[in-house]
Amino acid sequence: MENLVRWLPAEYDSAQAADYRRPFHTFLVKVASLCNLNCTYCYVYNTPDDSWKWKPKFIEAETIRLLASRIQEHVVRHALADVTVIFHGGEPLLLGAVRLEEYATILTETIQCPIHWGLQTNGVLLNEAFIEVFFKYGFRIGLSIDGSREHNDRSRVYHNGKSAYADTIQAIELIKSYPEWNTIFGGVLVVIDLRNEPEDVLSAIVDLGVTSANLLLPDAHHDAPPTRIDTSGTDYGQWLYRFFSSWYRKHPTLEIPYFEEIITLMLGGISVSEEIGAKSVDLIVVETNGDLEAVDTLKIVGRSATALNLNLARSSFDDALEHPAIFSRMSGYTSLCKQCQECKFVKNCGGGYIPHRFSVANGFINPSVYCADLKYLFSRIREDVFAS
Repeated sequence: MENLVRWLPAEYDSAQAADYRRPFHTFLVKVASLCNLNCTYCYVYNTPDDSWKWKPKFIEAETIRLLASRIQEHVVRHALADVTVIFHGGEPLLLGAVRLEEYATILTETIQCPIHWGLQTNGVLLNEAFIEVFFKYGFRIGLSIDGSREHNDRSRVYHNGKSAYADTIQAIELIKSYPEWNTIFGGVLVVIDLRNEPEDVLSAIVDLGVTSANLLLPDAHHDAPPTRIDTSGTDYGQWLYRFFSSWYRKHPTLEIPYFEEIITLMLGGISVSEEIGAKSVDLIVVETNGDLEAVDTLKIVGRSATALNLNLARSSFDDALEHPAIFSRMSGYTSLCKQCQECKFVKNCGGGYIPHRFSVANGFINPSVYCADLKYLFSRIREDVFAS
């Protein structure tokens, strides 16, 4: 499939953008294309890109060996000091602990530099065998949960509609039963739902006893906008600010990377997140069949945005660096629309998360569909931070 999406503005300055270019450092590997939950907001199963239907259910050992070889090739070519490998899905634990360890071993034996391991899971299959693998290789795992049982059951359920909350809580309790659990548990991931009161969501997270929680805006774009509950156009910004205000005043020891990134940028620092700030992105996705793709949340747009026509069998990671879907995310502010480049908040949001900028008419040359929300949030956070 030819990729005809518009990724870059007409006035794109390739010479200026070259300053942002760099090799890949993070390899997000889809080890399973299936999931045992049916989350209503899932960008894999409930969006226009239905390629999961024909991709292998699990990545094969042969594909892992090829991946290891390609990463090592990239390491040597660019003299990388280390890399990050994140096992993802679908649900990666469907792979099983034995194959998970086998694949980690293959990658470790082939890639001749330190590997930082990550894994994102819904946790419902977590057991001692997986945790042993995590400790052995030094994995940092993230676990998805949207707050209390009431919050979680709005979207995160099994295919038969049964609540997954108790099984998720059991996974968190199992992790925390290990004395050094903090070395493998990176925290929880929460998708915002306007029906859930932000203070209640924060309270539920605090009650979990975790050390970190990150927030995600629902995946949406201009042709498939987010569900709103009022006409202000800033209800997500208001929700986020209420969460921020309660966190900032009452629970500052809980890490909330989303807000910490915003504050860092306001104080003149540098973003380390693709969702906030115009970071030079160093992540690439590897699908279960060995296809190379840009950030996986682009599936909300459809195959026109995700199909790069690149595969490990015939393409190196350097080949991927030449694709506009990749280098547009490595171009800093130069890939943004004129409205974003001239905005006083551009150094806070970097134009917003790239999937949120899409429209059929302009491709990704738009402000974020959450632009008004973000402006509201930044203004209110600035008032609080600089008044304290």
